[in-house]
Amino acid sequence: ANHTIHLSVTPLSPISSVMIFNRETTAASHRQSDTYRVVPLRTRRQPRQLTMTTFLSMIFFCSLALMKTNAFAPIHHYPSIRGKVPIVTTSALFTSPFAGSTDDECLSNRRVFLIHAIAGGVVSIGIPQFSLPAFANEGNDESIDPSIDLPKITQKVYLDIKFGNYKPTRLIIGLFGEVMPRAVENFQTLCANGSYTGTSFYRVISEMSIQGGAIGPNSVSGKSGTSAFDNGAPFAPDNYKIKHTKKGLVSAVRGVNGDIDSRFFVQTESDAGWADNRYAVFGIVLNEGDEDRKGGGMELVRKISKVDVKPPQNVPKDPVMIVGCGLVQE
Repeated sequence: ANHTIHLSVTPLSPISSVMIFNRETTAASHRQSDTYRVVPLRTRRQPRQLTMTTFLSMIFFCSLALMKTNAFAPIHHYPSIRGKVPIVTTSALFTSPFAGSTDDECLSNRRVFLIHAIAGGVVSIGIPQFSLPAFANEGNDESIDPSIDLPKITQKVYLDIKFGNYKPTRLIIGLFGEVMPRAVENFQTLCANGSYTGTSFYRVISEMSIQGGAIGPNSVSGKSGTSAFDNGAPFAPDNYKIKHTKKGLVSAVRGVNGDIDSRFFVQTESDAGWADNRYAVFGIVLNEGDEDRKGGGMELVRKISKVDVKPPQNVPKDPVMIVGCGLVQE
């Protein structure tokens, strides 16, 4: 009898291969063929499973990195959405490691996930916070830091605010007419003609901002605004020179294309760098009031920022109403 042994190596993927032995026995009376497969000690995943785990890990890593930029600035106004980004990616990553046809595949998936999670977390933590340009250049040499040099206040306006069991309380706002002439004229005119009376603070985000000034059919949801110019048409802000580095700054809420109208928000924290070059600052809350309306200024803003809200839009459960507005006469 003649005995022939053939040894062949069949690669199945870039990361694994299987040794296959074929034995052919030739005899005068019969012919038989047997195949023996040598199973490796540790079964590895197929390329498709590895790619999926790697892809999901990259999504998780990128979301961590982008959270440290101002790329998600609009999402900062929707905490419920912002919170779902890492939750969804994390859930996917924790689910994918357990997807496998064998115990060995699940175990290997979990090991890859652990490595990716540790590496991604370390790298993401080490990334310094930075900003992405939006509607203005980051390197603007004419930028103004109000925590160091507050722009000149050219006019003062007031909003009388009523909510909860509090009596109407006056909020006085100083306007930066020299730096932001058109935005100030818009806000000043709307206050002078009483346009804000009967509107509300439609969104309250604790430790971030309180938003109000929506005028129009969708004022309750904050989806409509009306300017003081051209039959209420939105307009482009003067500039983005003033940085968000001080509590109480008042900025215009922008539309999709960057135009502004009657809507505004009050910054409740000292650092809101995510808003730089995206939202135009035109005023600041002043800690002033009259004898009949104590408790205004940032103390009033703080109280509003603590009201109970309804997700996902963070609408106050009890309306925070503007019951009066006008110019401060000095």
